Amino acid sequence: MNTRFGTGDTGETQVIETRRLRDAARGIVRTDLATLRHGLADRPLTSRVRERVIAGAVDTFEDGVALAGENRLVLGVTLAALAGWLFRNRLGGLAQTVFVWAEKAIAHFRD
Repeated sequence: MNTRFGTGDTGETQVIETRRLRDAARGIVRTDLATLRHGLADRPLTSRVRERVIAGAVDTFEDGVALAGENRLVLGVTLAALAGWLFRNRLGGLAQTVFVWAEKAIAHFRD
């Protein structure tokens, strides 16, 4: 009795069975590789990746447009905040100019 494999098979029977399983697995791997090579010959990997990236970008854009359409107020406030941040120096200078002008106007009317 062969206790190593836990069965009553002889060592020779185990070797034959193991080789049969190995050969079957090798055949499956070779078939898979042939299928993969054939698929890559039809469309190279780079074109597949490019198509997936473009499809993902289009889906994301469509989702963003739909979300923006549903939340116009949030979109408007976000864009206004972004514009304010981008033009913060110019807006700050404009606010300072208006403040100085208002101080002069108030001082003129007090005199």
